[in-house]
Amino acid sequence: MTRIGAKISGLVLGGAMALGAVAPLAITHTAAAEQYRRANGDYRDNRGHWHHRSGGIGPGKGALIGGAAGAGVGALVGGGKGALIGGAVGAGGGAIAGKANQNHRDNEYRH
Repeated sequence: MTRIGAKISGLVLGGAMALGAVAPLAITHTAAAEQYRRANGDYRDNRGHWHHRSGGIGPGKGALIGGAAGAGVGALVGGGKGALIGGAVGAGGGAIAGKANQNHRDNEYRH
């Protein structure tokens, strides 16, 4: 096989492999798949694009953010023990605020 023939056959085989990897992505969505997406919080906008309602600040993220902020303020005010106490208080407050935010978000999407 010549050099050019080897390059062409390599390109053809590479293209076939790439097509084989991409082909499963072209599967059409059935009605059952659409129902599953809607049941899991997905929705379509006015152009037909799918979006997922997720994220936001829940109790876990709220505790992390509150703990870090409380530790920072506590360290400035009271040193080492202040950081520990501030972090604990901030984590508790952040978890409560995150839970309230999550409940509000769930109620908003449910109605």
